[in-house]
Amino acid sequence: MNRAQRLSRSGGFTLIELLVVIAVIAILAGLLLPALASAKKKAVGVKCLSNNRQISLASRLYVDDHDGEFLRLWRNRITTDPAVGQLIVPAPTAIWWVDTLHHLQRTMPDPKVFNCPALKVDSTTVSSSTTPGASGYPLGIGMSYRTGAGGLTFTSSTSQKSREIEVAKPSDTLIFAAAGDLVTPIPADPDRWTEKPLASAVYFRPPTDGTYSTTPVRVVARHVGRTPTGFVDGHAESLKPSALGFQYAASNPLALWDRE
Repeated sequence: MNRAQRLSRSGGFTLIELLVVIAVIAILAGLLLPALASAKKKAVGVKCLSNNRQISLASRLYVDDHDGEFLRLWRNRITTDPAVGQLIVPAPTAIWWVDTLHHLQRTMPDPKVFNCPALKVDSTTVSSSTTPGASGYPLGIGMSYRTGAGGLTFTSSTSQKSREIEVAKPSDTLIFAAAGDLVTPIPADPDRWTEKPLASAVYFRPPTDGTYSTTPVRVVARHVGRTPTGFVDGHAESLKPSALGFQYAASNPLALWDRE
């Protein structure tokens, strides 16, 4: 081999060397991309948990300022309320808790706090007959609807008030969580519940509700099998739906959806 040939050989890679480098890069990408995707999902879950914590604290302030009474899930509209087009939940006949905190109490000035960040498309319905129109937000964080021994918050359909004094364990009773309308048939295991596309909700039903099965608006796990959950005392945790005890009857110590 003459000098010119040696210089040419040392100035570049052979085809085999290039193929080896490409193969190594492909292997590294295959190892790193799933880890990056998992880290991104966890970051979205942390953001949703932060939103739930902020909402839970705002609810806590409302209870303290209203003689221990919980915020109503929704109430009937009055003449001084914002126009329907200005509402986060554009109900023609009702003001939902979301807009009470945002527009009226002004404790939550950023409307994006009410969104579950895992949802990228605006909700076409909040799973309510009083809100047939689409929202301009994804939403997806629901409040506990009170029926029977389960749930916490009444609507304006009753004059009865729901008070914190009725809750035996505020730190073990959920009031907010990721919520949506479920795909049927519904598995018995809450961890396997799946929501319909574009059917995020701003409330969820307890097992004691008469339409729990026919209108299955429930807690859902959007974040690596977990749902960010806000509790009555104002703290928030990320838990599996099964850890909230929806598979148990009211009065069971593991049922965190009732008031006992």
